Amino acid sequence: MKNIKQDLEKLEEVSFEIEKEAFRPKILHCSNCNVKMKQKEMEIQVGKDISIRLRGFECPKCSKRYFGLEEAKKLDKAMIMSRLLNDSFKMTRKLSYDGDNYTFRIPKEFTNDVTKKKIEIVPLGNRNFCAYVN
Repeated sequence: MKNIKQDLEKLEEVSFEIEKEAFRPKILHCSNCNVKMKQKEMEIQVGKDISIRLRGFECPKCSKRYFGLEEAKKLDKAMIMSRLLNDSFKMTRKLSYDGDNYTFRIPKEFTNDVTKKKIEIVPLGNRNFCAYVN
């Protein structure tokens, strides 16, 4: 078996820069067809209750789709929301009122890895919302 220490000593430091717009591509080529993809606004159906409009790239030949980082994050959040609305796992908590705000407690088992002390609250309608650690 090789000596790992000797292998590590052979490693050299490498540095690189990531362009500011690297995750917001302007031009893409399809990995299947090597054809230049067209920018397109797409409506994606996520689950049965949610659809989302995203800007991305679509191959004119095979219809494969790609999204930049920001658009992919939006799609990811829509998929999470779809699971929240459709999955059977739900939790009921009591709401407390302090005169100005309503509060509720989150079980510590759900927050073991939480390092931020802020959450985002997204309105889902007149009386519904989703709260999550960002």
